[in-house]
Amino acid sequence: MKKIFFLILLIVAIVFSCKKINILSPVHIPPPTAFPSESDEETSIPDYPNPSPLPLPPEETEEKPIEINPEIVQDGTVFGGFSKRFIYKNEWYVLAANEYKYDPDKKQLNRTGKGAVLKIADDGNTIIKIHSLSPNEDLSKVQYWTNLHSSKLIIDTDRVYIELTNRSYEVPYKDITFEIKPSNFKDTLYDTEYYYEVRTYRHSVSSDTLINWQDSKDIDKIYKLPETNYNNPNNWQGRIGCTRIEIVFFKDKLYAFNRWYSVYDLSPTGYRDPNDKIFTTSDGYYYVNDLNDSSLELKTWTTNQNPFGCRDGYDIKTDGKKLYVTEGVSNWFYYNAPYWGYGVKYFDKSDGIWSTEDGKNWVKETSSANYDAADYIGDEMIAMSSLPQTPPTPSEPSYTLLNGKYYRTLNLTYPIPPIKEILETVDKFETNFTITEEHIRKSGSYQLQVSDISPDKAQESDWINIVPNNDITSFIGWESGGGDLFTFNNKIVRLVDYDREFKLNTQYETALNLSEKYYALLIKAKTMEDYKKYDYYFLYYKSMSDMIKMIKDKGNDYFLPDKAYTHYTFEL
Repeated sequence: MKKIFFLILLIVAIVFSCKKINILSPVHIPPPTAFPSESDEETSIPDYPNPSPLPLPPEETEEKPIEINPEIVQDGTVFGGFSKRFIYKNEWYVLAANEYKYDPDKKQLNRTGKGAVLKIADDGNTIIKIHSLSPNEDLSKVQYWTNLHSSKLIIDTDRVYIELTNRSYEVPYKDITFEIKPSNFKDTLYDTEYYYEVRTYRHSVSSDTLINWQDSKDIDKIYKLPETNYNNPNNWQGRIGCTRIEIVFFKDKLYAFNRWYSVYDLSPTGYRDPNDKIFTTSDGYYYVNDLNDSSLELKTWTTNQNPFGCRDGYDIKTDGKKLYVTEGVSNWFYYNAPYWGYGVKYFDKSDGIWSTEDGKNWVKETSSANYDAADYIGDEMIAMSSLPQTPPTPSEPSYTLLNGKYYRTLNLTYPIPPIKEILETVDKFETNFTITEEHIRKSGSYQLQVSDISPDKAQESDWINIVPNNDITSFIGWESGGGDLFTFNNKIVRLVDYDREFKLNTQYETALNLSEKYYALLIKAKTMEDYKKYDYYFLYYKSMSDMIKMIKDKGNDYFLPDKAYTHYTFEL
């Protein structure tokens, strides 16, 4: 029965192919050849994929007529090592690690530059070089190159920038001079300060040209502070402001520490009864405002007692986790006829160091070690690092959208076999297929895939290989594949990356072994369906092994483009 089955197959094959074929003759499969692995030149180029595992032959394909047009540059300037692309001021920019002069006759690349910033013109036909460096530059030390590659890069309408981790703030104030006469205070003239707002700043490095960068400081937010009120001093600014106050940010809250208020807050007429007890204008409290509240309203500030009593001028430090306070002074007023004068009591670290994690509950430190290692709050940027940062601009996806469908390229390290021709061979029940150099030179035409489903939701099975059903007349090399796609004027644009090389290690042996495996299944097939399936798999892997061997024999440079192409346009 088995002989009768294969006799029927033979007859069918003759009918389809119009020539006599012995499908039982095994195709000559040479023994696996081990090739030494190639080392990559140390250059500042992106991480291309490691030698890729062999994929399964695509079960589903979509045939389309594809018009492919290479863009030729007459001066031979080409690029390689495309590492990032982004949209700035509504135009596409691409970063390329290397710039070359390409001699297509000699298939020779001479590096002429590094760190190229390229712009693709609106028509998609022209690539404009904005800037590049000499080939001897170390790109890891070039500011525009490292900044544009930063994962923290933010692309704005008129500039690009990287926001630094820390912020700063300032508290502008107005000087107030106040005097009341007659008065039984020895000092009748007071200089105070009215703090009317807190400004926070974001610090960044920025550029509007992409090349020249500078430090930037931009206002982030403005927090209004309670206003002075001479007739109703029911806030920490008092009647005429404070002789001293210190505004501090810590863990998303605003603090008013170190308050030294005016004697006029207690004695607005300038007269105080000589029989009164001594008193201090060093506040025994500090004030806290949640940044989510309106800081202008007094009711949003909470009053908290100092852990050490009435002091001002104390040191405040932070390590980002805790606030530390110590030292300071107390200003005490006493009556010495005929005036009230004042004296000062000083404190140092031996009088205690207190710390808090939440700004409310204080603990006395047992040593000065943590305090000594912390930063003064005057260097306040560390205290503001808890405030939220502007999120970076997401990277552009590698796919592109055209007429409601998503397109991407296969990111492999070797060319794809000519699927359409292999399928035609399978339909004829043939087991012989000859790979030529031309197949390798045009292998880029098989690297497009399409999906109706958004890539963030699509499964791998949702991507279908596009197979050109027309003759591809132009060179469309493998090197153009695996990169990002663009859409201009209803055409797909794909750059030619001259740093991409065929990366191979054991794929040749693997492809041969798989071809042997499926040939063995082929000659044992019991149904027509299984026969065609195994024939397809056999020819796919046999063709792949032939292509890989040809590349190994000829070398990468042999298959470089026959002209200086910068990119291809695909019209589907």
